[in-house]
Amino acid sequence: MPGTNERSKGLRLPLRAKLSAGFVLVTLSGGLIAGLLVDRNVQRTTRGAFEDRLSYEATMLGQMTANALFGDLDPNDTSLNTPVHTLGEAVHTQLAVIAKDGTLVADSLTDDPHGAASQASAPEIAQARVTGSGIGVHDGRLYAARAIIRDGTTLGYARSSVPMSEVDSYVAGVRERIAWGSGFALLAAVILGLILSSRIVKPVQQLSEGARRVGGGDFDHTINVSSRDEIGDLAASFNDMTGSLRRTMRVLDGRNHDMRLVLDNVDQGLLTIDRDGVLSSERSAAVDRWFGPTKPGDRFVDLLARLDARTSANFEIMWGEVIDGFLPLEVNVAQLPKHATRDEQELELSYTPLLDDEKALSKMLIVISDVTARRAAERSEAEQREVACIFEHMTRDKSGLLEFLLDAETQVRILTGAVRAPLVETKRRIHTLKGNSAIYGMQRLSVLCHDIESRMEETDSDLSADDRATLAKAWTSMSQRLSAFVGDTKQVVIDDDEYSAVLKALFDGTPRTDLARMVGDWRMERASDRLARFGASAKELALRLDKGDIAIDVQRSLLRLPREPWAPFWAAFTHVVRNAVDHGLESAAERAAAGKLTPPGLRLSATQRGSDVIIEVTDNGRGVDWDRVAERAKRLDIPSATTDDLVTALFTDGVSTRDEVTQLSGRGVGLAVAKDACERMGGYVSVDSEPNKGTTFAFHVPLRVRCTTLPPPRDTVRPAASARGGAAPLSTRTINERARSAT
Repeated sequence: MPGTNERSKGLRLPLRAKLSAGFVLVTLSGGLIAGLLVDRNVQRTTRGAFEDRLSYEATMLGQMTANALFGDLDPNDTSLNTPVHTLGEAVHTQLAVIAKDGTLVADSLTDDPHGAASQASAPEIAQARVTGSGIGVHDGRLYAARAIIRDGTTLGYARSSVPMSEVDSYVAGVRERIAWGSGFALLAAVILGLILSSRIVKPVQQLSEGARRVGGGDFDHTINVSSRDEIGDLAASFNDMTGSLRRTMRVLDGRNHDMRLVLDNVDQGLLTIDRDGVLSSERSAAVDRWFGPTKPGDRFVDLLARLDARTSANFEIMWGEVIDGFLPLEVNVAQLPKHATRDEQELELSYTPLLDDEKALSKMLIVISDVTARRAAERSEAEQREVACIFEHMTRDKSGLLEFLLDAETQVRILTGAVRAPLVETKRRIHTLKGNSAIYGMQRLSVLCHDIESRMEETDSDLSADDRATLAKAWTSMSQRLSAFVGDTKQVVIDDDEYSAVLKALFDGTPRTDLARMVGDWRMERASDRLARFGASAKELALRLDKGDIAIDVQRSLLRLPREPWAPFWAAFTHVVRNAVDHGLESAAERAAAGKLTPPGLRLSATQRGSDVIIEVTDNGRGVDWDRVAERAKRLDIPSATTDDLVTALFTDGVSTRDEVTQLSGRGVGLAVAKDACERMGGYVSVDSEPNKGTTFAFHVPLRVRCTTLPPPRDTVRPAASARGGAAPLSTRTINERARSAT
């Protein structure tokens, strides 16, 4: 391909000289009309030539820029200024790149394009915004603009321009020659004028055709113009620019190849979707590896359904919320599903919104990570922590742990069985299993129960088949791991006081029947040992809740209780202790603000009074918020006019003084479970609470209790405090006397 420098070595006849010679011949022919025709033709074709040239240059600039971008043209981008300067010098034209909002991003004649005024109102830009291309004349220049388009999306605008003086000078020269030749013969002027105009139009047409072909992506196309004039120079500039574009495209192809290598070898799935949820063409190879091949127009929700149907359904619902925009974008994005699973594979999804110039959602970048190995490691670590915690409980309280396992086995069997219990009973069982699992360090089982509770509250329905299967599987796996710790549990533990009491009875000549009863009681559990375990759990819970190192006072007692009849009560009593720590005790800052100088603490006791066993838990915290209890009772349409009503409401399912639900409290189930367990043993509950002083829950159970499944008697909760603070709190003695007379 001959270049400009090569052509300049030969004889160079300027275009203006050629036109002059032609016009002389036209003048000799005397054709004034022919001169006018030639003038009109030359003016039209010359203007068209400049427009075609500028359009071509704008097209080339747009193609180059589009291949260098991954998104909308950034108004603050400065990286394009040097390439645009270089290209403008090569084609002897002012070139510019303009953002969608009209900001001048780069200009071949301006070192600081960002200081220029907005180009949004320029006629060529306005026309290109509508049709994709535009021509305009203003500020003494001829402009041609083309929209920069990639994947059907406009990223910005490319513009090329020359001074109108150059166009006018060219046309003026033509008119001058026509004027000189207008006196010549008409026939010669017409013939020679047409020949001359043809010589001019042909290379211009070649330029126009070349621009169209290069605009279509044929960067190997060259223009063969043999004339040694300005048109030849223009053709050479065209060929030089095409060569420059080919070199630039090779560089960009290399970069794209490198990016493709990254996308093909990165371990994460990277993709973008538009507002309709349709996948973009560019994505990492991991996406196809995990989800299978895709075709144009596929939606991400359909791709996700191949892996996890439930996650796909959730995504489709929440994506609709994102597009509707009723809530803030960041809130809706936070609600999109974060995990997808299939068999043993677990994927984690994260989302980054891509916004347009109006700060509205344009696309969504989705990053998918395979976290199967990490989650397996986390589960293994959690299992090790659980095993260590369970082993600690085995060494410290083997009988209590085994009792929990037996109770939990029963609860899981009932919850997952074919015969469905009433919904309220199922919720209580789940809540109890959650609390006891947490106490014995089985955090994963506790979290699973909490999640099941949440789903049941959201749907107000029984356990789903999936939840029952998941719970059964989790318990089976856990019980199998624990089987290695289960051994002989039939040990008898006595302390020095009990040993001394038996010896004294022997020396005092106590009847054999009384001695037999004393020794037989050793097979039962000491109540103080049981309460000590609850106290240890309460201290651990207080530390987790930032309540500090609370004081635990377990009243020493020789009272022993049979294991099996009392097992359901102890399982439910857990909720009372946890509520005392979570609801009753304040943080150090709250106690200081209330003027309390003593540390927070609990007192646990088990005493025998006549034919009753009284189990008490007392905290020195804030007291029951009776106003909040009344508010919740009214919301649930429960009586709340009297003190008795409020105490009854406190032990009703769904009544809680917490606004939010946590893994510890907030569902209003724990106290109801404890009350129900006490009543099934033939007992009743009393409450003594004073604002800013503390609360005592007392459970009165017959000494020789036998478990019963009969419905408990009505109104067995005994009020022991003023709900509105108008009357002085009732004493425990008064409560017991009223309760005993009522039963």
